[in-house]
Amino acid sequence: MNSTAIASALAEWATILDESGVIAAGAAKFGASTTGAKRTIPAVLRPANQEQVASVLQVAQRWRVAVYPVSTGNNWGYGSANPVEDDCVILDLSRLDRISEFDAEMGVVTVEPGVTQGALREFLDRHDGNYLVPVTGAGPTCSILGNALERGYGITPITDHFAAVTKIEAILPDGTLYRTSLSELGGEEVDGLFKWGVGPYLDGLFSQGNFGVVVKMTIALAPAPETVTAFFFSTKDDAKLEALVPTVRAVLRALGGSVVAINLLNSQRMLSMMTPFPEDRAVDGVLPADEVKSLANSHGVPAWSGVGAIYASKEVARAARRTLRRLLGPVTDRLVFINRRKVGVARSLSRVLPPRLATRVRGMADTLSGALEIMHGAPNDVALALAYWRSGTLPQPGQPKNPARDGCGLIWFAPLVPIRGGDVRRYINMIERICPQYGVNPLITLTTVNDRCFDSTVPLLFDRRDPDATARANECYRALYDAGQKEGFLPYRLNIDAMGTLNSGGSAFSRLASQLKAAVDPNYILAPGRYVPRIKRSEV
Repeated sequence: MNSTAIASALAEWATILDESGVIAAGAAKFGASTTGAKRTIPAVLRPANQEQVASVLQVAQRWRVAVYPVSTGNNWGYGSANPVEDDCVILDLSRLDRISEFDAEMGVVTVEPGVTQGALREFLDRHDGNYLVPVTGAGPTCSILGNALERGYGITPITDHFAAVTKIEAILPDGTLYRTSLSELGGEEVDGLFKWGVGPYLDGLFSQGNFGVVVKMTIALAPAPETVTAFFFSTKDDAKLEALVPTVRAVLRALGGSVVAINLLNSQRMLSMMTPFPEDRAVDGVLPADEVKSLANSHGVPAWSGVGAIYASKEVARAARRTLRRLLGPVTDRLVFINRRKVGVARSLSRVLPPRLATRVRGMADTLSGALEIMHGAPNDVALALAYWRSGTLPQPGQPKNPARDGCGLIWFAPLVPIRGGDVRRYINMIERICPQYGVNPLITLTTVNDRCFDSTVPLLFDRRDPDATARANECYRALYDAGQKEGFLPYRLNIDAMGTLNSGGSAFSRLASQLKAAVDPNYILAPGRYVPRIKRSEV
C-alpha cells in the first residue's frame, strides 16, 4: 500500500471520527487470532454511526485504501478481527451498538453490528420480550449481525440465523446507502416482516460477501415456548453409529415443530468438556486410542453422546418424549430428560452429599445449567472453554473469555455431511485418519442444520506459542479440506487463510461473483479477497 495514500486517508478520517475513532499506533493488537494468522494492519477506524461509515468509505475510495469491516472482531477460529489480505485498515463497527426497533407483538428486532448476544438478551429482558436470542456457543460478546452474515446456526429456533434475517441496510463501497426494495417503496414495516421483498433478492450478496458494510439488520425472533426440555442420549458401542444417524433424521422429521436440532459428540469431544488435557499421556500432542478409552471409562463417557431440546407446550412435550423414547430407545443405551427444575434439585441434593460426590454433582449441575441456558436463548461462555483445552490462559472468574487475547490456538473445520450412516462413517474415518498426523486430536461434533444435513465442527486445537504446532494445525486444515473435497465433505464457511479455495479453476460461480464485485467496487477497497476473488482483466 502506498504510504502517502494511507497517511492522507488517515488525516481525512481523523476529521470525520472523534479522538477515539482512529487508532494507528498499536493497531497490530487487533490482529490477535486463535488461528495464528498474522496480518499487517496500518490502522483501526471506529465509526459511531452509519453516516461516519459512509464518509470513511468515500475517503477510502478517494485514496484507494482497502478497509475490512468487523462487527466485534470475535470471530474465533476463523481469523478473529484479521483481514484476508495484508495492509487493510480495520473498520471496527462495535460502537454501532444500537437496537433501534423492536416489535414485541410481531417478534422482530433491528440491530446494528455491535449488538452482541448478551446485549440483545439484556434488552429483551428489560422490555418484557418473551423471545429467544439466536445464541451460539461463541459466547455473549459476539455479534448477532456478524454471525447471521456468516450464516451461523444454533440449537434454538430459528436454527439458521441468516434465514431469520428479514431486512438489511448497508453502505455500498462508494458510500451510498442500500435499502431493500420494499423499504425504498415506503413499506418499511412489511419489509421487516417478509424476507424476500420484491424483485431480485440482493440481500444475499451481503452474506459471506464483500459487497457492502451492513449497518442494520432486522431479524425474526423465535417466541419462548411454554416449556424447554433438554434430552441427552448415548451409546457405548461405536458400531451403532450407522443406525443412530438415520434415527436422528427420523426424530427431526417426526418432531420437526418441537425438536429443531440435535448434536452428536464423539468421546474425545465430551472429554474436552470434562477434564483438563492430559499432556503426560499424549504422544506428540495426540492421545493414543488406549488412553482415550481409559479416560472415557474413568469418566463414564460413551462412544457417542447426543443432545437436543424440546420446545413446546406441556401437552406436546409429553407426546414428544414418548416419540423420542420410541425412536431412540432401540439405538441408544441411555435417554434422559432434563429441565431447570431437575437441575435445581441436583444442586439442592449436593448440599447433603459427601464432599467428593457433592463436588461432582455440583459440577454436573453447573454444566447442565449452562447448556440449558443456551437452549433457553440466554448466551453464556460455557462452550467457549473448549478453546482453552490445549493452550491459553483462562481469565479470572467474572471476566469474559477471549480466546484470541488469551493465547488459545483454534482453527475450525466445519464441513457439511449428509445425514446418512455410511456417509457419516466415511467422514469420521477421514477425520480420525488425518488429524493425528498433524498433532491434532480428533474432537468431533455433528449438528443437524436441517433433516438432511449435518454441519460438523472439528476444533483444530494447538499450542499457539509453538510456531511448529501452529504451522501443523494450518497444514491439517488444508489436508482436511483437500480430503473433504474428494469425499464430498466441504465447509459451509471459511477462515481467512482458506478464502483462496473459492478461486480454483475459474468456475462460473467465481467469475460471476467477481464481475458483480467489480461493478460495485471497481477499486477493490472493501474487504479484498473475502469469499469473492479479484477479477482478471481478461474477464472484464
